[in-house]
Amino acid sequence: MASWPLLIELDRDSAEALYLQIVRAVGEGIRKGRLKAGDPLPGTRALAESLSVNRTTTIAAYRELEAEGWIVSRPDRGSFVTDTPPLPATEDASIAVVDSGSWTSGAPMTEPFFQPQSVGYEGFRLIPDLPDVRLAPTTAFHRAGGRVLNRQRQRFLQPGWDPRGLLDLRASLCQMLRDMRGMAVDPGNMVLTRGLMSTLNLVSRALFSPGDAVAVENPGHFRVAEAFRAAGARLFPVGIDDQGLRADELEALLERESVKLIYLTASPQYPTHAAMGPERRRRVLELAEAAGARILEGDFAFGFHREKEPLLPLASQDTKGTVVYFSALDQILAPGLQVGFMAGVAPIVKALAMQRQLIDWPGNPVLEATIEELFRDDEMRRHLGRIRRVTDERRETMVDRLQLHLGDALEVENPKQGLALWARVTLPGLVVEDWVQRCAAKGVVFFPGRLYDFNRRAVSAICLGFAAHGVDDQNEACERMALALREMRGKA
Repeated sequence: MASWPLLIELDRDSAEALYLQIVRAVGEGIRKGRLKAGDPLPGTRALAESLSVNRTTTIAAYRELEAEGWIVSRPDRGSFVTDTPPLPATEDASIAVVDSGSWTSGAPMTEPFFQPQSVGYEGFRLIPDLPDVRLAPTTAFHRAGGRVLNRQRQRFLQPGWDPRGLLDLRASLCQMLRDMRGMAVDPGNMVLTRGLMSTLNLVSRALFSPGDAVAVENPGHFRVAEAFRAAGARLFPVGIDDQGLRADELEALLERESVKLIYLTASPQYPTHAAMGPERRRRVLELAEAAGARILEGDFAFGFHREKEPLLPLASQDTKGTVVYFSALDQILAPGLQVGFMAGVAPIVKALAMQRQLIDWPGNPVLEATIEELFRDDEMRRHLGRIRRVTDERRETMVDRLQLHLGDALEVENPKQGLALWARVTLPGLVVEDWVQRCAAKGVVFFPGRLYDFNRRAVSAICLGFAAHGVDDQNEACERMALALREMRGKA
């Protein structure tokens, strides 16, 4: 691997010879940890050019460094920091190479942004909504990205950015929403984001202010609640029943609080998969409109719905501009791409776009153009068709494996949409969190229901994904979960 230029500050007015200044600087760099054992040093000619000195100066410096035992010269390979310097490196002179942000041990549920424990290659990440990245259209994505950079580099590698995002991609997404989600959306009423957290950041800036009242589902998506709490919102949980957000609780809240924003999921509710019926939908829309509150609707199952009798989002029935809809392409393409989108009435989109201009300028036009190429080639439609067939099969097999190995402990329904299952724990006396931890020790990671409760109270349920693993891995994961349960029973 090529090394970066070695920057050394020289005092040309000093009585000390320049080559000795180089010797001292390199020696101190090794002692302080700036240069590590085995690090390559630039050639004498390259170093002379970068320091604007004669090459004889750098040759003399390297000879002195080698004589003092700081570096070693290897024929035809160059000069390197020795493994055994004459003076030991100082212990506290440099920043320790410690990954303080490592998630290998996971973050507890008490942390604002919970992160599950990492598992090794032999483990199974049954993380809700996690797709199988092995199915990502990497070859098509590579070709599309090459076309963008080869044909339109002047357009996308310099500023000149619409803060709502690439118009062509917004148009393709609008067509997708019209066809798949029953929404009449115009490209001018859409703004692109960088996924869930970017979306919530924009919402926190544009749709409410610190101190405003915001209603959230309970149980609901924990990252949504934590993001709004971090933005200074006063959060009020609204319960969930078999039809989603409870209208009676929402009505009571709106009577006593001036709620600015109502966050919900309706197609289906996340994470319980409750389906909001027509009457409940009408009532929620009426209550929000009468109170002057906006509804923020998340569609976490986007792309993975029933083809027959689909459960459409609440936004498809909104005629008054009350609902601001958001979703993402993470599950269809890959989570690492982080491309989300929001749709709403023009004033809301304008406010969101202005905030995006402040925090995300100049956006990511190359990525947006690459994804648009996938739409243009019809690769997006073909890819979605392929992965829907795979995930439909894996949803069926995961439900079957859970019933086979854990049927006496879990009650799970096949929701036929999304990439997550909400399973109710029916075994009396089972402490779900202890079971989750014991399963993690066996290399199987999934989420306890407590994580989705507004106050982190115990919930007799678990939330787990299925899309990232085939049937053999699913079977092995469920066997390990059952083994952990048997061990807990035996210990009891």
